Amino acid sequence: MYRERADWKKYRERLVKEVRDFKQLRNKFVEEKVAFEAEKKAEEWGPEGLKNNLQAAEELLSKERAEWKKVCEKDNRRMYAARSKITDLEAEISTLEGKVEEAQADKERFEAELNARMVNKDKDLAAKDVEIAELKRRLFEAHDKNESLEIDLEAERGMAETAEEVKKKAKEAHDISTSVLNLA
Repeated sequence: MYRERADWKKYRERLVKEVRDFKQLRNKFVEEKVAFEAEKKAEEWGPEGLKNNLQAAEELLSKERAEWKKVCEKDNRRMYAARSKITDLEAEISTLEGKVEEAQADKERFEAELNARMVNKDKDLAAKDVEIAELKRRLFEAHDKNESLEIDLEAERGMAETAEEVKKKAKEAHDISTSVLNLA
């Protein structure tokens, strides 16, 4: 019950406040209505006032139109400059793309030449390797032949020395036999 009574008091206070606000708004509306009626009766709502308003609106419109034309001209110049710049950049892009394509073609041609040179060098190296192997084989054969000849030479020297010794001995024997015969 106390709670209901407190709620009722709050409700009553709120209604009293809303009624007060409503009265204030109504008084304000009445004042504004009176001011509007007075203004309506003034010269502004008459034919002269409307004519003056129309002329003012036309002047404002002509000023805005002139300003709009200036803005359009300015935008057109800016857009023309931007379009010229875009056209120049597109031409420059085309030129650069051509240069890139040329550079790519040069690169590919250079790589092909380099690969051909490498293949030729590889072939030359393989031929040189074969030639080196042949020269090594000949060198080893010459070395083996040289060793064989040295052995033969040593054998010949040994035989020559033996033959010389035999000759010396034969001469000594001959000398001895000659001297024995002479003595005899």
